[in-house]
Amino acid sequence: MIIYSQETDDGLAEKISASNSISYASIVEPCDIEQNQIKTKSMAAMNDADLYYVQSILVSSSWNRNDDVFDRAEVWAARKTPEHKPTNLEHDENLIIGHITSNWPIDNQGKTIAEDIEVDELPDKFHIVTGSVIYKAYSSPELKERAEKLIAEIENGTKYVSMECYFKGFDYGLTDKVTGDYKVLARNDSTAYLTKYLKAYGGQGEHDNYKIGRVLRNITFSGKGFVNKPANPDSIIFNKRLIEDLLDKKNDNLLKTGVLENKPTINTDTENIVMSENIEKQVAEINEKLDSVSVNCADQVAEAQATASELQQTNQTLEATMKEKEELLEAKSEELETLAKKHDEEVKSKKEEMAEMKKEKEEAKSELEEVVASKTELEEALKAAQTSLEEANEVIAGYKMKEEEMAKKEMLAKRKANLVEAGLEDDAASAAVEKFESLDDEAFESITSLLAAMKPKEEEKAKKHDETEAAMPPALKEALEKKKEEKEKASELEEAESALEEVEAEETVDLSVGNDESETESAEASVRSELVEFVSARLGNTSK
Repeated sequence: MIIYSQETDDGLAEKISASNSISYASIVEPCDIEQNQIKTKSMAAMNDADLYYVQSILVSSSWNRNDDVFDRAEVWAARKTPEHKPTNLEHDENLIIGHITSNWPIDNQGKTIAEDIEVDELPDKFHIVTGSVIYKAYSSPELKERAEKLIAEIENGTKYVSMECYFKGFDYGLTDKVTGDYKVLARNDSTAYLTKYLKAYGGQGEHDNYKIGRVLRNITFSGKGFVNKPANPDSIIFNKRLIEDLLDKKNDNLLKTGVLENKPTINTDTENIVMSENIEKQVAEINEKLDSVSVNCADQVAEAQATASELQQTNQTLEATMKEKEELLEAKSEELETLAKKHDEEVKSKKEEMAEMKKEKEEAKSELEEVVASKTELEEALKAAQTSLEEANEVIAGYKMKEEEMAKKEMLAKRKANLVEAGLEDDAASAAVEKFESLDDEAFESITSLLAAMKPKEEEKAKKHDETEAAMPPALKEALEKKKEEKEKASELEEAESALEEVEAEETVDLSVGNDESETESAEASVRSELVEFVSARLGNTSK
């Protein structure tokens, strides 16, 4: 069967696939039956002793209470499909009890409809009647008993019949609830939304102002089932006791039951004679049995009474046992109910505990994530602070180095200026400052003071020397000065280097070793002495 996309969207695909067959029976209005036509069809092969014959109304072209619509054209096209199909018990295909032998259409008056009638000329409502047989000749006791029981239920009017059919598609039948007008709407992509309103698929059978039904298409009747209860209150089976009542009395209530038990009608004289002889023989046998029964009646009555008493006692015992079992069963049931209730409570408690634990775990996880995030932020902040501190320390170190360099330059410049003022030449002062840079200010000031005190003597000596040189002839003066200059320069360099080496060596040793005050003073005096000699040599005075 085609399933449209809208029906899939409405969640009906599975229901439609699983609902392509139905079983149902319906009430049919009473009607007159054409005696000769029905009699001819009913008597076909009815003399077989191993078969039990049944007739029933299989289906009518109508709108049933399940809102399934059997369109007259569809029913007419399928009218021959029931023939040779199985009949079963309770729609169970494993319980086949016979088969359908024939079928024919009749109208509401019970008249047979001609096979060559045009579809347009069919009455709006007609019925398909089926003739069927129930198998009786079984060798199995169980199957034989089953057949006899079914036949008895049919004859007693306690059995029902239900039609079975398949269909390959459907359309929508719409009846206006106000005017009663009926029309058929084709099922396709644009109309498939109406499927969800059908009763067969869980709907209410109504949409807007219309009653909506399922018009079955391409029907195949697959058989019928004998059931204890109809599919719905109106799906009752219909039976009649004797086919002779139908054929001879023209019973008007045929269609109220629908299932007719068919017994063979014997018409020939030979058959009547055979039946008469058989009856006489059976009567004789019954009389003999009655004579025997009358003789042994008292004994059988006593035996029956004893058996009844025994059965009564057995019944009482069984009732007591049954009561005990019921009480035990009730106690066990209560115990099981208590255990089940306790188990449910424990399961509920465990679920609540698990939910609480899960909640706590999620909260702890959330807190841990927050702590980890906070720690990460702190680590990043600390790293940034350390970087800033290192950068600041570098800046401070740079400033400090610059300050030290400036202080050193200022100190060296000051010392040089003091030496120049004390009488040293610029180059000699620069060399002295560089050589004696490690001396503290107090020691260097002592040297500067000593040089300043010696400056007047040097100036006086220079003045006398200048006067002597002025009295010399120019040529002699120039020669002497040149020679003297070379000699002094060589001697000066030699002495200066020697004195400086000794001063540095002594300064390193004497200033770093010993804590005695006299030793310190001696070292300072020695350094001063060396410096005086160095300065004197630079000034041209070699005498100590």
